[in-house]
Amino acid sequence: MNYLELEYEHLYNLRDQSMLFLKLCPSTTGITEELVTWLDSKVNLLVDELAKEE
Repeated sequence: MNYLELEYEHLYNLRDQSMLFLKLCPSTTGITEELVTWLDSKVNLLVDELAKEE
């Protein structure tokens, strides 16, 4: 596993944890939703980068 794969796994897990938090606590200030959106974009960016390596 290279560092790009590790970074992908880390961000993917953070996104999943944030999504779980939103299911358990749907009434938030909106910051967590912003975080999920940001994490989605970064996860997708890393997916593209990993695809280039194949």
